[in-house]
Amino acid sequence: MFKTRAQLVVDEQRIGWTVAFEPEKLLRPVGLIDPNYSVRLHLAVGTDSADLALFAEDEVTDALRLPARPKLTRLTADLLQGYRTDSGNVALRLDADGSAAKLGTAAISGVRNTSIGSRAWERAAELQTSLRQRRNKRATKLSWYENVFLRMPVKKGTVVFESHMGKQFSDSPRAIYEEMKRQGIKFTPIWVYATHPTGFPSEAKLVKRNSWAYLQALGQAEFWIDNQGFPHDLRKRPETTYIQTWHGSAFKKMGFDEATIKAQTEQSQQRLQRAIDRFDVFLVRSEHDVRTLTQGMRVGAELLRVGYPRNDALVNGGNEAEVAKLRKSLGLADGRKVVLYAPTFRPEEVNRKSGLQLPFDLDEFVHRFGDDAVLLVRPHYLVSFALPPAYGHSVRNVGNVHDVTPLMQISDALITDYSSLMFDYSLLDRPMIFHVPDYDDYVGSSRGSYFDLGSIAPGPLTRTSEELIAALSDLDGNASAYSGKRREFVAQYGEFDTGQAAKAVVDRFFRSGARRG
Repeated sequence: MFKTRAQLVVDEQRIGWTVAFEPEKLLRPVGLIDPNYSVRLHLAVGTDSADLALFAEDEVTDALRLPARPKLTRLTADLLQGYRTDSGNVALRLDADGSAAKLGTAAISGVRNTSIGSRAWERAAELQTSLRQRRNKRATKLSWYENVFLRMPVKKGTVVFESHMGKQFSDSPRAIYEEMKRQGIKFTPIWVYATHPTGFPSEAKLVKRNSWAYLQALGQAEFWIDNQGFPHDLRKRPETTYIQTWHGSAFKKMGFDEATIKAQTEQSQQRLQRAIDRFDVFLVRSEHDVRTLTQGMRVGAELLRVGYPRNDALVNGGNEAEVAKLRKSLGLADGRKVVLYAPTFRPEEVNRKSGLQLPFDLDEFVHRFGDDAVLLVRPHYLVSFALPPAYGHSVRNVGNVHDVTPLMQISDALITDYSSLMFDYSLLDRPMIFHVPDYDDYVGSSRGSYFDLGSIAPGPLTRTSEELIAALSDLDGNASAYSGKRREFVAQYGEFDTGQAAKAVVDRFFRSGARRG
């Protein structure tokens, strides 16, 4: 696959697009060459994006001609010729234009037209397909990782960063990366992306998750830094230091305290334990984390009681330029209040075609508050959300914003349920509402919890849309009525979040003469 990117600014709104050319399944058994390519347009406007097929008339596609160098060099083809598919979409196919390519193509065709040549060509194509499949099998990659990449020299100063399995440039790994840059640390950064590299830092080397480059980077890195977990089947060499920042304090039962984990086979539990045992350092933000999260996950690593680097901005302020840019891209310059809705992860939403389904009446929200407030809907990063265009004036889908921290900074209030975002947002000392229509089922039989949210929550619990609307109608009253509970909540669940977490990590591991172990 190959891509080309471009950007355009219209009325101060940045529009970016990527045109990607991807090999299609072969239409005929030519083997060895990928002759047909589909064309996609990845369009990003502000925080929204879409993948679109391109269509055109025959005269347009006929005029589309791009020079090419396929796998068998210019002796087989030297041109990507545009054509129109039966469905009307733009596509490309390899073709011969120059004399060398035409001679090469004729020679190959002559060989293939003989019985012996035809069989040899088919065998070669089958062998190539077999080698490609074997090369991409996990077992093959793991064998190379164990026997080649882990035996290559460690690249001193190389740091592999990953956030939410490569879905985002965000969270504490990002905060540590930016603090290293701020302090002028000399290092070689490698950032992992899951699907598209859009939004990741251009000054870092970018590798796709589970690619060969990814495996080699992890095999030779001096440091691993992530907030969730590198693939469980990848062993960490002793010379590599794994800094696990994690991604949230625990309200829900975690790790081996979860019913689903307890129900797993002993083999599956051991596999999880081996993955956790790779951690050298585990960041915590409160003694509550020590009693619950680290115990539930059976973390044996050193516990670094410094708080979460991602929360430094919530404690100290900062990110002014990014926050201002985000406000502008979301059209939040008219003085309306901003309410962030960020629910927890629910596995059933991942496979549901409709993705996130709001547990409250969006029409009622727009009717009551649309002229005075904007609702930002932030689904879990593994869950999609489709926002009908009719709500565009008063509701924004912010699922494509990489980092949730600036979203919290621009929000005047938070609606959540059981998400660990509650612990982070409380540092801002702003109104919070806990909309939990499934509380009895979720806490009582589905997931379980470490404390009674109803007695500790620094904001009202609502069970119905009517109760939620009523709570939203009195955010000023919420701010004053729950001020004491917010302070108690921060003291109990964010005691180590003092705004110095990223600096503490960098000073400990990356400054000259720092103690690594």
